[in-house]
Amino acid sequence: MSDTPRAHALAKELRAARSAAGLTARELARVLGWSEAKISRIETARRGILVQNVEAILDVLGMKGGDRERLLKMARDIREPAWWELGRDLPSQLTGLIDAEQRATRITHVALNMVPGLLQTRPYTRQIMEAGGLPADDLEEYVAIRQARQGILSKRDPITLNSFIDETALLRPVGGPRVMADQLRQVVAASEEPNVTIRILPLELGAHAGLSGTFVIYEFVKSRPVVYMEGRSSGAFVDEPEDVKLFWDALEHLSNQASDSAASREILERHMKRYESEAR
Repeated sequence: MSDTPRAHALAKELRAARSAAGLTARELARVLGWSEAKISRIETARRGILVQNVEAILDVLGMKGGDRERLLKMARDIREPAWWELGRDLPSQLTGLIDAEQRATRITHVALNMVPGLLQTRPYTRQIMEAGGLPADDLEEYVAIRQARQGILSKRDPITLNSFIDETALLRPVGGPRVMADQLRQVVAASEEPNVTIRILPLELGAHAGLSGTFVIYEFVKSRPVVYMEGRSSGAFVDEPEDVKLFWDALEHLSNQASDSAASREILERHMKRYESEAR
C-alpha cells in the first residue's frame, strides 16, 4: 500500500537510515542489484513497500536489533488496514492525524479555545462538533472516532501527553455547566496519570507565547518531530527542522509562563466546582 501516512513514515525512516549509513541511493541500488529509480520510489512511498524489500535494505545497511524489528513491523502493518480505515471514508487530514498519534511517543498540545481532543468527554466533543456544523448523519461516528483515539493514553505502552491549556478554554461553558463539570473532572483525573501532564496558562498572564495559534508537536522513536496546525477545513503538518524550531522556541517560553502542575490542578478544580455549583 503506497501513498498513505504510514507508508510515508516508513519511507522517511528508510531514507534516514540509508543516509545515516553513509550511502547514496545509487550506491544502495548497486549493492542490491536494483535500479536507482526503484530506491527512489520506495523512499518516497510512490510504490508499495514490500517486507522483503525492507529486509534486503536493512541487511545492506547492517541494521539489527530493536530498530530493525520496528521497521519490519511498520512494513508488515502497512498491508493491514488500521482500525480507522476499516469501512470508513475519512478525510486524509484526519487519517494523517490519527496515524501520527498512533506512532508518537510524546505529544505536546497547546490549546487555546477548547480542551484538547485526547482529553475530551463524549458530550463535550458532541457539542463542539455540532457547533462546528458537522452533519447530523456523521456526528456520532466522528464523536466515537475521537473517543477511540484516546486509547493511546491507556494502552500497554502509552504515549506521553503534555497539554498546555489556556484558561479561557475553561471559561467557555461548552454544553452548559453539567457538561463542563464532567469535562474538567476528566481532565483532573487524567492529570493524575504518570504519562499525562496538564499545565494551565492563567488569565493573569495576559499575553503569552501560545496566542499566535493552537499547535501540536509529535515526537517519534526515530523520525524527526512534526508539528500539526489545524484549520477549519484542513490542517498542515510541518516537519522542516528550521520551521519546527520556531514551535520548540514557543514551547520553551510557554514552559516558563504556565502554572506548574499543582497550581494548574487548583485552577481546574476551582472552575470544576463552580460548574458543579451552577449545575445543581
